Amino acid sequence: MSKANKKYTKYDRDIMETLRNRYGYKNDYIQKSIRGERVGAIAIRIKEDYEKLVKMKRIMMEKAKKSLDS
Repeated sequence: MSKANKKYTKYDRDIMETLRNRYGYKNDYIQKSIRGERVGAIAIRIKEDYEKLVKMKRIMMEKAKKSLDS
Protein backbone atom coordinates (compact mmCIF):
# COMPACT_ATOMS: atom_id res chain seq x y z
CA MET A 1 0.00 0.00 0.00
CA SER A 2 1.46 3.34 -0.96
CA LYS A 3 1.64 6.26 1.42
CA ALA A 4 -1.05 8.13 -0.50
CA ASN A 5 -3.55 5.36 0.21
CA LYS A 6 -2.96 5.03 3.93
CA LYS A 7 -5.84 6.14 6.09
CA TYR A 8 -5.08 7.64 9.47
CA THR A 9 -7.71 7.62 12.17
CA LYS A 10 -7.83 10.50 14.60
CA TYR A 11 -9.07 9.71 18.06
CA ASP A 12 -10.78 12.19 20.36
CA ARG A 13 -8.09 13.69 22.60
CA ASP A 14 -10.37 14.21 25.59
CA ILE A 15 -11.60 10.64 25.51
CA MET A 16 -8.07 9.28 25.03
CA GLU A 17 -6.94 11.29 28.06
CA THR A 18 -9.83 9.91 30.10
CA LEU A 19 -9.02 6.33 29.13
CA ARG A 20 -5.31 6.83 29.79
CA ASN A 21 -6.05 8.13 33.28
CA ARG A 22 -8.57 5.38 33.99
CA TYR A 23 -6.54 2.40 32.81
CA GLY A 24 -2.97 3.69 33.13
CA TYR A 25 -1.89 2.56 29.66
CA LYS A 26 -0.12 4.61 27.00
CA ASN A 27 -1.97 6.08 24.02
CA ASP A 28 -0.41 3.49 21.69
CA TYR A 29 -1.94 0.56 23.57
CA ILE A 30 -5.30 2.31 23.80
CA GLN A 31 -5.35 3.06 20.07
CA LYS A 32 -4.41 -0.51 19.21
CA SER A 33 -7.13 -1.78 21.55
CA ILE A 34 -9.72 0.42 19.84
CA ARG A 35 -8.62 -0.81 16.41
CA GLY A 36 -8.78 -4.42 17.59
CA GLU A 37 -5.06 -5.12 17.30
CA ARG A 38 -4.87 -6.09 20.97
CA VAL A 39 -6.86 -8.89 22.56
CA GLY A 40 -7.81 -9.52 26.14
CA ALA A 41 -10.32 -8.43 28.71
CA ILE A 42 -8.85 -4.97 29.27
CA ALA A 43 -8.49 -4.26 25.54
CA ILE A 44 -12.15 -5.16 25.04
CA ARG A 45 -13.20 -2.90 27.94
CA ILE A 46 -11.12 -0.04 26.53
CA LYS A 47 -12.80 -0.40 23.14
CA GLU A 48 -16.28 -0.56 24.68
CA ASP A 49 -15.58 2.45 26.90
CA TYR A 50 -14.26 4.46 23.96
CA GLU A 51 -17.36 3.72 21.90
CA LYS A 52 -19.64 4.62 24.82
CA LEU A 53 -17.82 7.89 25.46
CA VAL A 54 -17.89 8.88 21.79
CA LYS A 55 -21.63 8.18 21.66
CA MET A 56 -22.27 10.15 24.86
CA LYS A 57 -20.19 13.08 23.59
CA ARG A 58 -22.13 13.10 20.30
CA ILE A 59 -25.47 13.14 22.18
CA MET A 60 -24.31 15.97 24.42
CA MET A 61 -23.18 17.99 21.39
CA GLU A 62 -26.57 17.52 19.73
CA LYS A 63 -28.34 18.67 22.90
CA ALA A 64 -26.08 21.72 23.11
CA LYS A 65 -26.81 22.62 19.48
CA LYS A 66 -30.55 22.33 20.09
CA SER A 67 -30.36 24.53 23.17
CA LEU A 68 -28.50 27.19 21.17
CA ASP A 69 -31.18 27.13 18.49
CA SER A 70 -33.95 27.65 21.04
